[in-house]
Amino acid sequence: MKIILLGANGRTGREVLNRALDAGDSVTALVRSEDRLADVNHPRLKVHVGNVCDPDALKQILPGHDVVISTLGPRMPTKVACTIYSESATAIVKAMKESGVNRLLVTSTALLFPSDKLIDRILGFIARQNARHAGMMEETISASNLEWTIARLGFLNDRSSTEYRLIEGALPDRGSSISRAAVAHFLLTEVRQTSYINKILGISG
Repeated sequence: MKIILLGANGRTGREVLNRALDAGDSVTALVRSEDRLADVNHPRLKVHVGNVCDPDALKQILPGHDVVISTLGPRMPTKVACTIYSESATAIVKAMKESGVNRLLVTSTALLFPSDKLIDRILGFIARQNARHAGMMEETISASNLEWTIARLGFLNDRSSTEYRLIEGALPDRGSSISRAAVAHFLLTEVRQTSYINKILGISG
């Protein structure tokens, strides 16, 4: 597969990157500065510097690729940081439509699932900007005519397990955290199997 990877320098993005290269895929990563991914040297990796919220930057690298995978997200749930969700989605959809690349997989937040649990309501308040902009991202993507898959995730951890459970429209029962390795495994499996086109999924360990 020829993959455009957005968010490649984040911890989840790194998992996707390493596993994709190990699987024989070619990966093009768009990063903010030249020092990002400087530690990764691989013949099937191309690194471009640009703004993921600029459709023109995306259009320069999209042609010839099979799929876009985005693991973009804020490091902290501040109002400014969380706009990466909504602003990147607008640029991604526009660029993909104009470039003829139709398959898109993105990670989002399980905070968007309705819940009556007190802890979920507290987390939803604390990370309300995260949920707000992730919701805007999902609206932009789901309103497009792209073949998209949205994976809503709970807490991420760095365990080595690649096992995951998923259902449509909610987190699996007793679902909470999931390893980044498992998220990467799901994304790269879905790239090949296309089992969940135009679906919003809850995924947990």
